[in-house]
Amino acid sequence: MKEFKKLKIFTSKIEAEIAKSYLESKGIKSYILADDAGNMVPSQDFVSGVILLVGKNDYKNAKEILTLLNNSSSEH
Repeated sequence: MKEFKKLKIFTSKIEAEIAKSYLESKGIKSYILADDAGNMVPSQDFVSGVILLVGKNDYKNAKEILTLLNNSSSEH
């Protein structure tokens, strides 16, 4: 089984989905872990956070990609 590493914790599932989509557009498979009862209790995301996971082998590259994404979005 593939081993995963926590890449980032988001306060909303939407933010995590955007990051996941961006990573996958760059060829990096990622997964979202959220304790929101199947999106029935989205407010729980704020309490426990939404975790974005990537494979250990992809971690370094994914971290760099998210850093570049965050830097480019803060410049606008």
